[in-house]
Amino acid sequence: MWVKICGITRYEDARAACEYGADAVGFVLTQSMRRADPHLVGSWIHEIRGVEKVGVFRDEDPGYIAEISKRLGLDVVQLHAPLVPAHRVLLDNFQIIAALKEAEPGLELARIPDGFPCRVLLDPSMGTGRAGSWKRLDIPFILAGGLTPENVGQAISQAGPSGVDVSSGVEAAPGIKDREKIRKFIQEARK
Repeated sequence: MWVKICGITRYEDARAACEYGADAVGFVLTQSMRRADPHLVGSWIHEIRGVEKVGVFRDEDPGYIAEISKRLGLDVVQLHAPLVPAHRVLLDNFQIIAALKEAEPGLELARIPDGFPCRVLLDPSMGTGRAGSWKRLDIPFILAGGLTPENVGQAISQAGPSGVDVSSGVEAAPGIKDREKIRKFIQEARK
């Protein structure tokens, strides 16, 4: 099970995620109470190795997304906005995760342009941390939204995702992770 610990703002939290076996760490680089300061993160992010480094964006200009993502050495860009042709510029340097709110393929999956290679993240809460309904899709997807160490096993069992993404569910305070919750979340996700 692929596991991403998102909303990373501090070096020690990124190190804990790596230590406990996360596959990816996420940095919110859009307006959010979990927004990572690119200048602060930039001073240590290159020391983080062995995991995918994901930048989370909304409707920022694709040129800005590419510039900040290159500067930080990110591997993946996660977009919580409709994909548009201008986003293709990102494909030259980054993998893409398209965040969708609804599990209805006829509605939300139509937002992904044909031939646009990306992974799909289903987050009914769209970053608010509220749990949605855990539904299965006919494609591989990453499940997010309201996941915690206590419910991730049930969510995986019900929805059958190929990966899970957590932020507030492993926090002591917004943007500040709890090492024990990170450890337990990853452990429970991989049972």
